[in-house]
Amino acid sequence: MPRRARARHAIDLHMHSTWSDGTLTPQQLVAAAAKRGVRTIALTDHDTTDGVADARLAGEDVGVSVITGIEISAWLPDPAPRGREVHILGWFVDPTHPELAATTRRQATARLRRAEAICARLTDLGVPLDPAPIIDAAHGNVGRPHIARALVAAGHVPTVSLAFDRYIGNSGPAYVALERIHAHDAIALVHAAGGVAAIAHPGVDGLTDAIPDLAAAGLDAVEVDHPAHNRATRDRLRGLAARHDLVPTGGSDFHRPEGPIGLGHHGVSDRVLATLLDRRPAAPAP
Repeated sequence: MPRRARARHAIDLHMHSTWSDGTLTPQQLVAAAAKRGVRTIALTDHDTTDGVADARLAGEDVGVSVITGIEISAWLPDPAPRGREVHILGWFVDPTHPELAATTRRQATARLRRAEAICARLTDLGVPLDPAPIIDAAHGNVGRPHIARALVAAGHVPTVSLAFDRYIGNSGPAYVALERIHAHDAIALVHAAGGVAAIAHPGVDGLTDAIPDLAAAGLDAVEVDHPAHNRATRDRLRGLAARHDLVPTGGSDFHRPEGPIGLGHHGVSDRVLATLLDRRPAAPAP
């Protein structure tokens, strides 16, 4: 897909670096944002804020403001045995908050255990894969995309999508569920760390019906403008946001430069960003 020389939006609130499942370092992300005219970004790696410090330093050199963000892996009860996977975006969080730091450490450990378990299952299936180099390349915050790329590199499958379809997708024979926290607890955690909580890409995950429950639990925003949301989905989510006093937000969910969606292709206005800033929890009295 042809890329515009400049982005549609100067504020992009959803992207990933090599600290989770993106392919650009935080510094490279910032450089790419600056090149496309994106002046404010939120680095929202999965279950970690470790890349934000590097992104902020790089941003100071090129005039890109970096919001401390995170995408927390969470779940909601469901009739299905595994429950429903939910991703909670947190913006403006304090990465040194003790509870947030402890949670990200636990999640990192859970991701290591899952990667090892997935590789063991793959080996049992006759598809041997050593988890050690995969974990090293992922800074320890390993996800299934890292394993999928390793399957391609090892010649077991020709594409990442086929790796998911054949082996590690949710219905695949090597699938292992990731330990997650309850979505209500994820929202409370973001608030405790001084941040604002949003549900990520609910239209992709079939979670529009969960928005009222999450709003009652303190959700602040809903990601409306996302690459995988069509117009009907965006309209429905915008209506739900209005009904439940949620801020409609957006972001590119950027992972790799060779993908179809560029930084800033989806995002928010200055007015929406100001509204999110106003939603931050009041600081506790000294």
